[in-house]
Amino acid sequence: MIGIATRLAALRTLRNRMAGVADPQLNVLAQLIDDHAGWAHYGALGPAWGDLGPTHVDMVVFGTPGVAPYAALWKRIFNVYGGDGTPANPGLKPVLDRIRNLLSQLEAIAAAENLSALQAMEGEVNTINQIATDLTAILVQIKGDGTLANLGIVPEIAQIIREKNRPAIVKPRPDGKVGFPSKFWTLREFLSWRRTGRFARKLWNNAQASGRDELKAFALGWLSTWSVCAGGASAVASVIGAPYRNQWWRARFVANYFDLWSHGYAEAGPAAAPYTPWPNLCDGELHKRIEVPGTALDADGVMEKLRLEQPLGTALPAFFTDYFVQCYDEVYGDLGSNRPKLDAGILQDAYAMTWLVLWFQSSPESMGCHHTAPVAPTSCGGAPSWTNPVVPGDAGGGVGGPPAPSIDPKVKPENVVCAILLAIVGVVAICFGGYVAGGAAIAGAIALAVNAGTIDWDKFRCDLAWYRLYLYNGLRALHDVLSLGALVHPYKFELSQDSTAIQLLEDLPTTFRTGDNIIRTQTGIDGYPKLPWNGFGFSWFDSPVGGVEDPPTIPCLASAYASGFLDDPANPFGTASVFDPAPFPFASQGVVGAGTIPIGFVNSADAVIGWLTGDKGEFPDRNLDGDRGLGYLGWSFVDDTWSDPVNIVQES
Repeated sequence: MIGIATRLAALRTLRNRMAGVADPQLNVLAQLIDDHAGWAHYGALGPAWGDLGPTHVDMVVFGTPGVAPYAALWKRIFNVYGGDGTPANPGLKPVLDRIRNLLSQLEAIAAAENLSALQAMEGEVNTINQIATDLTAILVQIKGDGTLANLGIVPEIAQIIREKNRPAIVKPRPDGKVGFPSKFWTLREFLSWRRTGRFARKLWNNAQASGRDELKAFALGWLSTWSVCAGGASAVASVIGAPYRNQWWRARFVANYFDLWSHGYAEAGPAAAPYTPWPNLCDGELHKRIEVPGTALDADGVMEKLRLEQPLGTALPAFFTDYFVQCYDEVYGDLGSNRPKLDAGILQDAYAMTWLVLWFQSSPESMGCHHTAPVAPTSCGGAPSWTNPVVPGDAGGGVGGPPAPSIDPKVKPENVVCAILLAIVGVVAICFGGYVAGGAAIAGAIALAVNAGTIDWDKFRCDLAWYRLYLYNGLRALHDVLSLGALVHPYKFELSQDSTAIQLLEDLPTTFRTGDNIIRTQTGIDGYPKLPWNGFGFSWFDSPVGGVEDPPTIPCLASAYASGFLDDPANPFGTASVFDPAPFPFASQGVVGAGTIPIGFVNSADAVIGWLTGDKGEFPDRNLDGDRGLGYLGWSFVDDTWSDPVNIVQES
């Protein structure tokens, strides 16, 4: 599986290549991307948005009305993150926004040493009490209330990952067999597996015929992603240990690391570990890149519509939805009902949902970036041990908590500051599992407010710095949990270290392989592809073990970084083009030993440019998940039934 950020990186590298050559035709196409960037980047998503729609429209999913399985998972997360404003579900985002705003106000007051402004903060004590109450409710939403009747969302999320997100092509059927026909697939799976070359070319041809530059830019973006997936997906799968079909959640986990590497490479150029000049993705604002003119999506508004089961918006103009649905019908219409449902409403929902997920993953207004700890003034000395709420001890798994700021009991307003600071500590402790009781901390802070004291501004600034660090550590821990869950991207430091240790929960592994182990393609794999995952346990962090799906295949011919399939002129993966015709199941360079060696491909930028400057003829229907191995054309299981050994035929 090629992730969204890698797809966008492929478009950027293609654009740069076309802009940098002395070829007027390619220069015009590079300018087309610049002039219609939103459309080109939306096109470069390729079928990826098909995981996130429909979100509310009735659609047969494994025989029952519902939403796309990946969208169902995000709906559950956004329900807790956005909330509904009720006491039972206040939403984590609104609460975090209030905490951040409060800290920012206090820091501004401290910087200005504004005593009157500090006095005016007294009214915030009630707000702090409400924050603590809200976070307690959020914790119950996530972890339950300790009874079997309310286990929170964790078991539900696990079930969604294990069962609902299991691809239909390997999902057990009621008759005891395995595998469902394509009408039960997600749109992402369908558009990645069925007639992919014909569909990409239909988008291209119809866009040219339309005369609309927006559609031409979209089709060029889709063509770029068709190429990078056709040539690179199996290389990424070499790290996964199997294609997406068999290891669906590890595929997302690994794709996030390739996304981070590819994003840095495309944004800042080649670099060696530790990749100092490269950006992280947590504030990359990828959602803005796919915004087409007229888009007016708002995260809070989209989350509310999602919760209320309403259409998510009408950001896409009718000329686009008509164009895309027409292409879909022209390529797949002969399949009748044996294809996933697609209409303008599903397109609109999937677009808005994709925008929202990218906002959550890459906007500083969402979770934010917590890869670098805030720095206190040098006069403050070393950080107190209580500043890390997830480490056993003062504020973490032990007892106690941050000490009350010392005050000179002479002037009254400063007790309010103490109340606010201790309240923040209590709030964060509730959120991140420490043993400081939020209510008790707030009560103690309010008790301090009875006696007044003058403030030591220097110490106050240090106190604020330590409380900011405390909040940072808590949010960093939250990010790490989401990253382990394959829901957000890792931080850049993981790209350059062979293993990463995270100690958060007893059930999660403390150490897993990162660095080149997860961002560099692999050869000489001991048995590929592995059998489908059983869906149990936190087993997607390292390469799968166990049986091999027969017959074994080859996913990759070289060990290289993502640049190898993006734009590396050295072309470490091969010399053929994904646009070249090929026999079924793949083009071979000969037999070595007991196995047939597939032909490898040039980088995506070279391949696309070769097609654009050639006769722009037909190209093969390749499997865009790289399934079952390198260079495979589109295929299906006989009778839509998975077996081991597999029995496949070329798709029609």
